[in-house]
Amino acid sequence: MEPIMQAVYLPAIEANAAAFKAGEAIPYIVTKPFFDAFMYLGGTGATLALITAVFIAARSHKHYYQVSKLSVAPGLFNINEPILFGFPVVLNPILLIPFIVTPVVLTIFSYVVISIGIVPKTVAFIPWTTPPVIGGFLATGSWRGAALAAVNFVIAVVVYVPFVKIAAKSYFDKQKNNDSSTDSESA
Repeated sequence: MEPIMQAVYLPAIEANAAAFKAGEAIPYIVTKPFFDAFMYLGGTGATLALITAVFIAARSHKHYYQVSKLSVAPGLFNINEPILFGFPVVLNPILLIPFIVTPVVLTIFSYVVISIGIVPKTVAFIPWTTPPVIGGFLATGSWRGAALAAVNFVIAVVVYVPFVKIAAKSYFDKQKNNDSSTDSESA
């Protein structure tokens, strides 16, 4: 999808940058940096929030906790393959729900906040590997962009926490059932 995203949204950021440079009104809200700075917090699905949700709600789940610890550093730079395939999120219907819902919620919230003028529109192209919050500041040239990215991160964590709890409980229940079936087979 990235080539399609680039073809559609790069001209918008170029127009925004030109308008900003000329001192004119910024025309577009939705640009490539809009997504990079406000939705992809740790990569597609805002998975840095998933990692944080594991630290909050599933510390006792050894597998999730270990994968999360190993995924923090890449996640800070929006590289989320370790978490996507390490949990896995890809084949986990419980974690797939917030993985899809979170970016939708963040997109709508960010669009509304920017459209009513609380946060300025994006005017600078930022690399997709720019860490969250810093990317919000650089894309908008304003501390309010950083604040929106931070608020979005909190929203994403709140969305992920109940699903992480459910996934961890499901895992423990499955382990408990496997242990009891193994015990009955050996008896």
